[in-house]
Amino acid sequence: MSSSRPSAASKESFASLFEQSEGAGKQRRRQYHTGETVEVTVVAIAREAVFADLGGKQEGMFERVALADGDGKLRVEVGSRVSAVVAGVDSGTGQVRLTPVVVRASGDGDGGSSLAVAAPAAGGAPLLVEGARVKGKVTGIERYGVFVQIAGTSGRSGRGLVPTAETATPRSADLKKHFTVGQDVEAKILNVDESGKIRLSISALRVDEERGQFESYAKGERSGGGNDKGAKPAPRNFGTLGDLLAKKVKR
Repeated sequence: MSSSRPSAASKESFASLFEQSEGAGKQRRRQYHTGETVEVTVVAIAREAVFADLGGKQEGMFERVALADGDGKLRVEVGSRVSAVVAGVDSGTGQVRLTPVVVRASGDGDGGSSLAVAAPAAGGAPLLVEGARVKGKVTGIERYGVFVQIAGTSGRSGRGLVPTAETATPRSADLKKHFTVGQDVEAKILNVDESGKIRLSISALRVDEERGQFESYAKGERSGGGNDKGAKPAPRNFGTLGDLLAKKVKR
């Protein structure tokens, strides 16, 4: 009667094959394709390139200039999250080249530099930075908000919505009495979701401007500027936000 138990030799052979297949699986990398959309995290910044984690111990690369503003200042840092499109894959090294589309706001809720203007990225279209200030034209007015085409963009990918509550108009106001199609406006990018929908705010931009004015004034007061006879009088009407901030400083 023959034994159904495997021999020692077959056991060693099976173990060897298992180890080889496991090793091959570890070396196998995901294949990326040109035009594919990815969400990545910046892991390193070099003189001419910015590297991002693609997951699975793979890295993608942005040209540094594509993530810089008109003055050459980077809009990202290590840890920044970026939505990007695969621009190409090097057939020899497997290096994934990326083109940035959206720089996500930092996790601290600050939203980044709220008064930084979104300047054109490499390729001409502006890089959308959550928390940035943008210019655009009104393309549509609905009961629930105002559609704005961001300057430098075309089509739906650059069209954002300013919800009614973010239009800086009185509650229950008729938006058609405050906006007209073709009107130039400025707004703040609140967020861009993964499907590409852009949410804008005019009221948040005004709040940021008031905060900036107040902080400049408060800084001047702390440095002794308020005792200078030649100093300009402090602006008196900061609105509700300014009043609240003023009380906090006095405390």
